[in-house]
Amino acid sequence: MAWVAPMDDRPETAHAPVFRGPSGSSHKLVDPEEVAEVASALPSMDIAERTKRYAAIEDYRKRPMIVYATSTRPGVRAQMAGDAVREFIDQLDKVVAGDAIDILVHSSGGDALTAWKLMSVLRERFKNVAVLVPFAAFSAATIFALGADEIVMHPHASLGPIDPQIAVKLPDGKIRGFAYEDLGAFLSFLQHDMKLTEQKYTSSVVDKLFSTVDPLVVGAAKRASDLSVDVGARLLSMHQPDDRKAKQIALNLNKSFFAHGDAVSRQRALKLELPVAKKADARLEALLWDAYLGIETYMELRRPFDALQTFLADPTAAASFVPTAPLLLPSNTPPQVVKQAWEAAANNALQAAQAGGVEVKFTLLNALIESPRAASEFRTTGGISAFRIPGGEVRVHVVETATGWNPVAIPAAAGA
Repeated sequence: MAWVAPMDDRPETAHAPVFRGPSGSSHKLVDPEEVAEVASALPSMDIAERTKRYAAIEDYRKRPMIVYATSTRPGVRAQMAGDAVREFIDQLDKVVAGDAIDILVHSSGGDALTAWKLMSVLRERFKNVAVLVPFAAFSAATIFALGADEIVMHPHASLGPIDPQIAVKLPDGKIRGFAYEDLGAFLSFLQHDMKLTEQKYTSSVVDKLFSTVDPLVVGAAKRASDLSVDVGARLLSMHQPDDRKAKQIALNLNKSFFAHGDAVSRQRALKLELPVAKKADARLEALLWDAYLGIETYMELRRPFDALQTFLADPTAAASFVPTAPLLLPSNTPPQVVKQAWEAAANNALQAAQAGGVEVKFTLLNALIESPRAASEFRTTGGISAFRIPGGEVRVHVVETATGWNPVAIPAAAGA
């Protein structure tokens, strides 16, 4: 998932979810019993078991570890954001000794300046910082990892490019992802593929481009791209003595990929001269994967979130959604009877509308920061309602009532 440039209208609380399938879109109804059956079959993973797995890594590595995970659950979008810094400080206050620390990261990205701030805070306290990646650390999470003395990647793990993506609102109201590198590719296409070199031709094409994308958006994309390179180079310079080499590595991560989602494997990361651990450690890899499976299960990362399915999984909501039988009258029905039947149907519909629809409560886990010593979670809670419109389409409304970080108690035996 792309990290959003400073144009994001809520950068400090960007863990709040965005639901795929906007309110008002049409949906195909699903069997609520099937949804409930799938949900009940999913295992749970409580804080005691997760911290036990984290403690096993700490025992093996002989240094404290903090976990930072943002949701990669299909249907929910969450980002690394500035509000996580304060949670990290609470974690660091629990570390009483030592000059080395591990940070286990799972994220598809977020705010590049958050990555810089988090690593800067860590560097103020610790001489050696390692980032452990069991599965995915894309975009801003990759930027964060660049500041580590060592990046330990599981064989299943991937990093990603650091070319920032911003959201562009089109005249029709739709949102389109846009990157500064897209503009460079377009201009290269005009010059090298279309052979348009005369100014009178290129000017008309560029005018057409700016009629679709605001020039200020292009400027913002350019600044975001430069920012990602600058932050990446600064983070690399924390442990890379050659500033020119650090800048080149950051540029390669920004410019040498054709897609933002292109995965960077461990071998590929080594070729890009990232500070990735070269020697495989089977024991550590097993411990990392065990810890990730605990996170994956608890955050339900393999169970897509769909607002309508969640609504229909509630028996009361599903019962309220049964379509009303059509009013069928014989063709020879007396007019007076037809009138009475339609009046009765209208009254029933009015009473149902006045009674109000069913609202199903939901809660989503958007991010967590935890260790054997402390834990906190960013959750979103709210309600889901749904109704039919003429023509049979279904409208879904999701209302968030609360978002934010909250501490999670760790059982004494688990945190010992």
